[in-house]
Amino acid sequence: MSAYLWLLRLTFLKLMAYRMRYLTGIATYGIFVGGQYFIWKAVYAAREIGPEARLDGLTLAELTTYIAVGYIARSAYFTNTDSEIAARFQSGDVTLDLLKPLNFHGQWLSQAAGETLFRIAFFALPMALVLAPLFGIQAPAGEGWWQFPVLFLGAFWINAELNLLAGTAAFFLEDVTGLMSLKRNLMMLLSGLMVPLHFLPGWLADATTLLPFALVSYYPTMAWVGKLGTGHAPAFPTVFALAVAWIIILRVFNLLLWRHARTRLEVQGG
Repeated sequence: MSAYLWLLRLTFLKLMAYRMRYLTGIATYGIFVGGQYFIWKAVYAAREIGPEARLDGLTLAELTTYIAVGYIARSAYFTNTDSEIAARFQSGDVTLDLLKPLNFHGQWLSQAAGETLFRIAFFALPMALVLAPLFGIQAPAGEGWWQFPVLFLGAFWINAELNLLAGTAAFFLEDVTGLMSLKRNLMMLLSGLMVPLHFLPGWLADATTLLPFALVSYYPTMAWVGKLGTGHAPAFPTVFALAVAWIIILRVFNLLLWRHARTRLEVQGG
């Protein structure tokens, strides 16, 4: 494990050179949260819903907290592993990764963990300090104080596995620009980051809440606002079991895909 921990530490230190870029990104996320806040505030006003009334189980303050916490969490676990693998494939540098006496997936998961730790320290926490007083973000409700961290770890792992899956697709598709764009747009919509999934029509909500995308944002943020097991989302044991199941499914699928991909590597550059 020492080699993978070294990669984690090296990634953290490398990103320290670009920490100001992440601090300036707080303004961008603040605009995203602010824009959605004022849209939903107008929706509540148009439907003549008071501050303490609920729209599909959420007050305006809870929905604002849901949106803000979702974006703060995303700023922490979001990585460019998929595009980095694709870029190394296209340049031919992926051969250097294959020559290392390390597991290919282990290398990238370690680097993703290092980047996430960096993002928590220099992106998510400073953003929380700015957005919390600005939009009145509420503290974790009920059991959310411990459920959220557990589901956040699951969100990181599932997001990392999805990135590995998309990055490995470069071995077959060669140009994965369109796939990357599709994946990120689906992630924004199907993860519940833009709209809570239980706001969708019944059949669509039922379908999306079973997908791995829901475990990346929807369930962790619902845990934060204390809504797991309230009728709008399953209880924590069900969500945790779903997360474990998807982690295993994605891990096995990545292993099978990688076993086939490494036998047909065709380097484009180098």
